[in-house]
Parts: sequence; C-alpha cells; structure tokens
Amino acid sequence: MAGAQHPSATGMDERTLGRIDLIIFDADYHDAKAAIEDSWRVAVLACDPRTRAAHDRVRAAAVGAANQRRDPSAPTVPTSTALHRAALGVALVAGVLAAALLTAPRSSGLSITDAMLPAGLLAVGSVILLWWLEPRRANGSLWGSRAPALIHLGAGGLWLLTAAVAFVFRWAEVGTVGALPALAGLALLVSAGLAVLILGEHARRADRSGRQTGLAQLTGDLIDQRDAPEVVDALDAWWSAAGPEALQHSGARVRAVRREVLARLRAGRVITEREERGACFDPEPVGWAERRR
Repeated sequence: MAGAQHPSATGMDERTLGRIDLIIFDADYHDAKAAIEDSWRVAVLACDPRTRAAHDRVRAAAVGAANQRRDPSAPTVPTSTALHRAALGVALVAGVLAAALLTAPRSSGLSITDAMLPAGLLAVGSVILLWWLEPRRANGSLWGSRAPALIHLGAGGLWLLTAAVAFVFRWAEVGTVGALPALAGLALLVSAGLAVLILGEHARRADRSGRQTGLAQLTGDLIDQRDAPEVVDALDAWWSAAGPEALQHSGARVRAVRREVLARLRAGRVITEREERGACFDPEPVGWAERRR
C-alpha cells in the first residue's frame, strides 16, 4: 500500500489516515500523473466516510440501472456500510474463538464436552456471516483486496484441523452424558469448515477477476461492459456537485488531507519528492469528474 505503515506527514488523525490508505491501496495507478490527478478526489472521499458511501451508492445505482435494462431479473448491486465491515470483524472474531475454545489447555478448566457445542455454533455463525458478506467482499466494496479469499480458506482449514485434533486427542474426555452435545458441536464445526472452504473456492475465482482494484471497482458489477461509459457519466455528474461542495464547506480540511495523500503517495514511491512538491502548488480543480485512468 502506498504510504501504509508510515507516520502522518501532516499530523492527520488515524481514522483519516486509514481511509486514505484504504482508497489508494487498491488504486493501481498507471503512473505518477494518474495518482496526482486522483489526489483531489481521494482527499474528498477520505475527509468524510459519508462522502465515500454516497459515491458508492451512485456507482451501484448506475450499474444496477444498466444491468436491469440488460436483464430485468438482474440482482441488486451490493454496497457496503460500516455495519457490513463490523459484521466481517464479528465473523472473524467468532471464527477464531471457535478454534480457541477447543485448543484451551486442560488447566483452564474448560472441558472438551463443554466447549465443543459452543465452538460449533460460533463456527456456523461465522460462516453464515461470511456467506452473506461475500458479494460485497467480491466486488471490493467491503474492504477492497484487504479482505482476500484467503480468510475463508484459512478459517476452513483452522476449523477442520481443530476438530480433528479434538476428536483424536481429547475425545476420551467426553462422558456418556455429554456425548450428544459434543457430537453435535463436532458435526457443526466440520460442516462449517467444509462450507467455508467451498465459499473460499468461489471467492478465489472472484479475486482473480480483478474487480476489487483499479478502475474495475467502478464497473466490475456490470453485466455488459459496454455500459461502462454510462456509469462513468453518472459519477461525473455526482462529482460535479460533490467536489465543489466539499471545497466550499470544508476547503481547508480537503486541502490538508490532499497534502497527506501526496505525502503517502511519495512515501509509497508512487510519486517522487519533486512531483509531490510541484503538486502541492496545483490550483483547485475547476471541473470535477470521475477518474479515467
């Protein structure tokens, strides 16, 4: 990621830095000129998460309208909100807890009989959330390429390995009374592991499509790529109002965030120090439009 892991050059707050890094991580700029041209747009999107969400809603609406004309039965284009990103965090935490319950040492006082069913339920809850979030993960709106298919494959492998170890090495601890809940938990854990591995294979194919990075993020959900100009036109219209409005109401902050964007592009070696200095003196855009390259 361009500039990631580097301290702020302007004293910017961590939340804004995170938004900047998230946007430029998957930008895939072809050259320094493209990155500098995009810096004003990145600054506006990073200033306020609601602006980025509005941009994605316009994109999804334009893509959805084009798809409906091609196929009236086309599904709704998924977008992501803070709720979806929080759900991803819950899914990952639940998946880790499922494995942790079964790998707790005997000295912890948690028996395998007591842990197996909760572990299985946590794994099932995790995989349900991951299935629900997959369309948003696949099109890059959830977290770009920072949420790769590897999370599914890793979870599946972890749950199956944990279930195997618990069955081989600790099943003797299961008494007659606790056999049924433990068996149910084991079945749930194995089923969740197999389900998330299947999901992981679908996710790998989505990752290979390249829809999570670069300009493909804008039009990757289109049924027919010939409709791409229509989507870009809709985003141009949105930018023509959103860009000037951001400068009018939060001009000082937009300019400060843009300086940080340029500094992080330079730290990531996307642009040179000389190009950064020159870009700092660029005038504010007269006309705003969606990125073209």
